[in-house]
Amino acid sequence: MASTPLLDRISRELDKRRLEGRFRFTAPFQPDDGIIDCSTNSYLGLHANREVASEAARLANGKLNGSGASRLVATASELYNELEREIADWEDTEAALVFTSGYTTNVGILQALCTRSTEVFSDRLNHASLYDGIRLAGCRLNRYRHGDMADLRKRLAASDSTEKLIVTDTVFSMDGDRAPLEDIAQLAQTHGAMVMVDEAHATGMFGECGSGLVEATGTAAAINVRMGTLSKAIAGLGGYIAVSSLLRDFFVNFSRSLIYSTGLPHPVLAHNLAAIRHIRNRPDTASRVLQTSVLLRDDLKALGFDTRPSTTQIIPCITGDDHKAVALSEYLRDRGIIAPAIRPPTVPAGTARIRFSWSTLHTNDDRLRIVEGLRKWKQRHE
Repeated sequence: MASTPLLDRISRELDKRRLEGRFRFTAPFQPDDGIIDCSTNSYLGLHANREVASEAARLANGKLNGSGASRLVATASELYNELEREIADWEDTEAALVFTSGYTTNVGILQALCTRSTEVFSDRLNHASLYDGIRLAGCRLNRYRHGDMADLRKRLAASDSTEKLIVTDTVFSMDGDRAPLEDIAQLAQTHGAMVMVDEAHATGMFGECGSGLVEATGTAAAINVRMGTLSKAIAGLGGYIAVSSLLRDFFVNFSRSLIYSTGLPHPVLAHNLAAIRHIRNRPDTASRVLQTSVLLRDDLKALGFDTRPSTTQIIPCITGDDHKAVALSEYLRDRGIIAPAIRPPTVPAGTARIRFSWSTLHTNDDRLRIVEGLRKWKQRHE
């Protein structure tokens, strides 16, 4: 391939990533036998649940095809309407709308909602998809310190924008802590702001019905847009919004990532629907995951690892140095433990880490094996 200035730049940037210990690659397939997988976001283990698989197969009824076109162009699977009715009932909202992924959901929401006249107040540690949506919208970005309500209050009070939107994850994907939704709701009411929340890592995990942290904190009346994913605890694919009928109509007409994306395949919709119904019938499953995750978090702290402000099924194990995070991840993988190294730019510089995702599939023996592996690594390297 002939060299060009563009290809030269690409080569330099990849070399720089390798030198910094930040080079990424797609993970190879790993057989399940004897493996402790702490990389997946399938917190309820529904990807391996036979009841969900059986019900999904019944709902799919032998149809394994894709949708063929955008939902606004072609007739979509009949399961779309059934899934959206189920989500709206689960979330106790007037309507729901399903997108093809969590990423396209967030980008589509913000691109449609915001204009140059809108000021978005975003937690600094919000997911990248939220920031990409803000950039695409071309609106004014005002980032407040992570979880700092005094800082958010000051920024809202100083704003002269007519349109204000507060955006936050409810459970933060890398630190595993929770947003103070009650405080955010109060500030939004005081300053005339709309609120959008990303429940990606809370969907299926919190609340008596398992719909998320909004339900658990009783803040539904103050939240205008609830986004959730179908690809984490639900272990399927897609994203959704739970909103008023007015907002659903608005997004159908103005959200480009919905309008110009092919709909989800019929069997994927079947799994999503079966998994949500399974969660609704067993709302106590997630509480057991959260309880057992406390034990692993306490073990890591006892070994001297920083677990940040985690209070959920997401447990960071801070190494600080990028190369050290990669080395620890490889050390664990060699011992049958899959736990990814997370490095900048996904997390702030100096906070590289191993990220443990705890689930119903993990046992007490798994926990002890992880702790023993970390203890031996720490003895060799510190």
